[in-house]
Amino acid sequence: MKNLILFFIFIATVFSCDFNDQPEPKESVLKWVIAGYQEGGVSNSSYTTVRDSSYVYFLSSNGTFRKTIGKKVITGSYSERFEDGLKKYLFEYESADAALIHSCNNDKEEYFLNSQGQLTGTWDACNGTKLYFNKQ
Repeated sequence: MKNLILFFIFIATVFSCDFNDQPEPKESVLKWVIAGYQEGGVSNSSYTTVRDSSYVYFLSSNGTFRKTIGKKVITGSYSERFEDGLKKYLFEYESADAALIHSCNNDKEEYFLNSQGQLTGTWDACNGTKLYFNKQ
């Protein structure tokens, strides 16, 4: 009788499990924090290190991102591509908040990975500040 009860408990346990259930894949998020900058419009501008900043990009694996500068936040989508031997990123914004977009264009920013692995801005092409971000 004891073996029969154990058998039924075993059967109930086996049939109550769905072995096809897989956990939902976690969305991965890359965090890029500003590391430094070079002033735009100045020849031979030196690199200035930023040690404590709330200027951060959060890149989700689903192609969306969130950019924070202090308490200000702006969101959008991004794409990656390889061009001229560099990995490049294009950030396109849902809203055009000019105070938060550091680019020669109003609604998008272009970045690339430099040889040190830093996410590097291209705002200097139109005399803006060149920004550098480290991955955390």
